[in-house]
Amino acid sequence: MAENSLNDTSGIQALPQEHASFPDMPILFAKGELIDGGVTGVVYLQDDGTVIKYAWPEQDDCEDEMAQEARAYGRLFDLFGDHPRFVKFRSYDEHAHTITMEHMANGTLRAYLRAHNESISKEQRFRWIVALAEGLKLLHSANIVHCDFSTKNLLLDKDLELKVADFGCSSLDGGRTNGGGSARFYPPRDRGTGRIEASDDLFALGSCTFEILTGRPPYDDLETRRVGRLYGLRQFSDLVGMDFADVIRDCWLLREPSAREIHRRLQETL
Repeated sequence: MAENSLNDTSGIQALPQEHASFPDMPILFAKGELIDGGVTGVVYLQDDGTVIKYAWPEQDDCEDEMAQEARAYGRLFDLFGDHPRFVKFRSYDEHAHTITMEHMANGTLRAYLRAHNESISKEQRFRWIVALAEGLKLLHSANIVHCDFSTKNLLLDKDLELKVADFGCSSLDGGRTNGGGSARFYPPRDRGTGRIEASDDLFALGSCTFEILTGRPPYDDLETRRVGRLYGLRQFSDLVGMDFADVIRDCWLLREPSAREIHRRLQETL
């Protein structure tokens, strides 16, 4: 897929004229303030406090991921409503390839950890760990595998409540996906098989927990290829003296049967 500059939005178009009369889509004509961008598209903050996520124009894979994300959000809303563990989904426009959702004022968990790690209390870290396990438990109960579960896809609202987001690479009902987690959040197996397993998310949960406790992902000082080799040898970051070490280790060794069980263990520990 071609790379795009965040500042190059000239190709992003409003709805075609024949759709301009849609009464529930006027927000799509106002770009707002650019607040984020990535492989799939860009995100703009609106005056009403929502954000609109635009797929990169004329990039079929980005548009497909946006549609997949909307399907996941739709299923989660049908099952759980506006649940506090998920970013609130408002609408999807299949013509403009946009998703409207709530604004998460404190951004990604990863960015927040890096900016404020020294001042975050142990109690706050524990709340986040339990929350991410709860979110994953609910995802899997909806037969959704996130496939890119990491702190960059966990967002914080103005009250530092943690919510799971970014389902463009997710698998619904075991369907194939083009995505996959980064090396530090993905179990040591061949990705080329296309096989989707809930245990992939559980492995990532272990890495997320490690990052929440330390402020850095596992093996943050090593290049990605070396991390993959170490994981393949079942050599993981040192957990000596760390809270929830047994839970993290069981996630990395794929010994935990389910996110539900992990959530239960974490709740009992607190």
